[in-house]
Amino acid sequence: MSSKDNVFYWLPCSVVFVSTAHGGKRDIMTATAMFVSEKEPLMVISVAKDHLTEKLINQSGKFTLIIAGQDHRQLAMQVGSTKGEATDKFEKFSIPTVSQPGGNAPVPEGAAAWMVCDVESSQDIKGYRLFIGRVVDQHDTGAPPLVWQKDKYFGLKPV
Repeated sequence: MSSKDNVFYWLPCSVVFVSTAHGGKRDIMTATAMFVSEKEPLMVISVAKDHLTEKLINQSGKFTLIIAGQDHRQLAMQVGSTKGEATDKFEKFSIPTVSQPGGNAPVPEGAAAWMVCDVESSQDIKGYRLFIGRVVDQHDTGAPPLVWQKDKYFGLKPV
């Protein structure tokens, strides 16, 4: 299927990171996410099976969903194309982080917002694991988010 025929190529989406930490290990990856319900604070993410992020989420029972800030274009490409099993991406890419209470997973500086989620359920689908997480803590920095569509990144501004 070419990008011209792929509806997912047309659909604009927020650029998000999933950050995880457990047992002295941590990871961050570019991911796909969306809200499940407006009434319940539920989010769903898709993670490739058997990658470090998936393992750490399974072990910890939580993840932090981070909405990328408009200056995170390079970071999105870096953490989206590097596996975390062999290297700590936070160290490799010198990612500065903001401190969070409670020892939650690290959040890159410049994020538009983040949500700490407890895993409610998960489902395996053809090499991926979908995690549904309940938002238990959240923070909006007020920074403009980064959006992706048709292989291009855009800063989101009011019209």
